[in-house]
Amino acid sequence: MRKLAILGAGIFGDRREQELFEPAGYQAVYYECADPLDIAASLTDVEGLLVNLERVSDELLDRLPILKVIGRYGVGVDNIDLEAASRRRIPVINVPDYCIDEVAEHAVSFIFAANRKLPIASSLPRQGSWGKVQQLKPIRAIKEITLGVVGTGRIGLKVIGMMAPFGCKILIHDPYLVDAELPRNAEMTEFDRLLALSDIITIHCPLTEQTRRMFRSETFARMRKQPAIVNVSRGPIIDERDLLAALDEGTVSFAALDVMETEPPEREHPLLHHPKAIVTGHAAWYSEQSENRLRDLLAMRIMDFLEGRPVPSIVNKFQT
Repeated sequence: MRKLAILGAGIFGDRREQELFEPAGYQAVYYECADPLDIAASLTDVEGLLVNLERVSDELLDRLPILKVIGRYGVGVDNIDLEAASRRRIPVINVPDYCIDEVAEHAVSFIFAANRKLPIASSLPRQGSWGKVQQLKPIRAIKEITLGVVGTGRIGLKVIGMMAPFGCKILIHDPYLVDAELPRNAEMTEFDRLLALSDIITIHCPLTEQTRRMFRSETFARMRKQPAIVNVSRGPIIDERDLLAALDEGTVSFAALDVMETEPPEREHPLLHHPKAIVTGHAAWYSEQSENRLRDLLAMRIMDFLEGRPVPSIVNKFQT
């Protein structure tokens, strides 16, 4: 049987992939490791490598002589050396279409939590304060705020569609968005104008060299309304040291994050304990349905590639 290695599937709690791979003649072998280099000797005979957040480096690929395809459980592929894979003509397959609703819902939940200051509001009764709103002021009705959306891929557009009926003004920045049908209360704008006018800013762009540290001290300094920041995209888009300073100085009023620069963060990371922040552990993608979609779609796309069928989500394009 042709061997496929599956890394990082321990978060799922079962071995669902075997039900798809083994009847088709593939041996699916599960591994758990912090660094795939530690188990490279066990991977020399694999034709397919499926990973979650594990690092797939040039050095690792050197040790996998018959590897034909890499699959990534999720959307982002910044843990995979795409140049090294392309040089070896190894396609990298992701699954960008499995959790659009879930991540958008998570972002919208963050937007409402930030606007209603729910973490602060829930702490007050524990401090003996009941029925008093002085520490929550100001809170504006959601239809009166300006929401800034940075990035309009599938998830960004979904968030816009979910928030538009609430009546808030929506400012959108995405240099790649062309001819989109936007709600009446949404408009395209320049990045600086979005920073200056937004009450809440939600981030939905991929991690690239252009977006890495896109939100840093210089960015926060251009914000006029002390906005809340929501990030369900990629952690390194925000410089966390600068974000902490902005929260402490009041330049940013609140941060709602599902992703961090380093994952998992240290347990004593100051953002995990900051009174003006809420952090969820890269969980925005999850529902029972999205987990099954993710695993089934990636398994099917790996088999489709190995058996010569077209695959809709190869990230690294190279000439055959």
